Amino acid sequence: MPSTKLTDADPTLAAAYTMLLQDFRAETGHDLVLTCTYRSTDEQALLYAQGRTTPGPCVTQLDGTTHKSKHNVLPSRAVDVAVLVAGKVSWDASQYEPLGDLAKKYNLIWGGSWTTLKDCPHLELPDGQA
Repeated sequence: MPSTKLTDADPTLAAAYTMLLQDFRAETGHDLVLTCTYRSTDEQALLYAQGRTTPGPCVTQLDGTTHKSKHNVLPSRAVDVAVLVAGKVSWDASQYEPLGDLAKKYNLIWGGSWTTLKDCPHLELPDGQA
């Protein structure tokens, strides 16, 4: 099971996420919940198989072995979140849109800005940022 502990995230990422979370609440009135910080290479491989050799949509382009995710290192350089609307998780992409500007504000990369396989719940540190 992937970690959902903020203490498993890089301290720079954890600090940026904490501030981003406060801004997200203030802007939207909604909370975010962490769904993944660290993920093992085996867990990454299972996600990679989804939509390829197992049922479901493709959710990652990284297999965890040949191509590692920023979730596959400890401390993690990425977090995944879910938006809570009226106390329930929403996967409606429009609910995640505010993350784009907030990620820029805190020098994070938002997966919703990617041109292929958009990942709206994903936030990560840029390469080279400690």
